[in-house]
Amino acid sequence: MSEQGITLLETVLSIVILSLLTITLLPAANNLQEKLYNEKLAYYASEAAFNGIKESAYSGSAEGKITIEHVNYNWQYGNGEICVFYNDLKGPQKMCVDIEGKRMDSHL
Repeated sequence: MSEQGITLLETVLSIVILSLLTITLLPAANNLQEKLYNEKLAYYASEAAFNGIKESAYSGSAEGKITIEHVNYNWQYGNGEICVFYNDLKGPQKMCVDIEGKRMDSHL
C-alpha cells in the first residue's frame, strides 16, 4: 500500500485470492448440503418405518405409503422386518429394520 492509497495491483490480487477461496469452498459446501439432505431423508425413512409398524400392528396391513415433506415412503412389513423404499439425490434407496432393531441400508 502506497501513501496514495491502494494500487490497482493490490486490488486485483485481493480479488484473485477471494475468487480462489470461493471457487474451492463452493463444491465442498454443495457436497455438504447434499449429504445433509440425504441424511434428513434417511431420518424420515426411519420415521416412516416406525409409523408403518404402528399401522401394521393396529390394522394388520403388510404395506403402506407415507408422505413426509413431499417425499413418498413406501413400506412393507413381513418376515420380522420392515423395509422402506424412497428416493434421495443418489437415486432409489431401501432401508430395512429387523425385529432386533438392526438397520440395513442399500442403494437400489
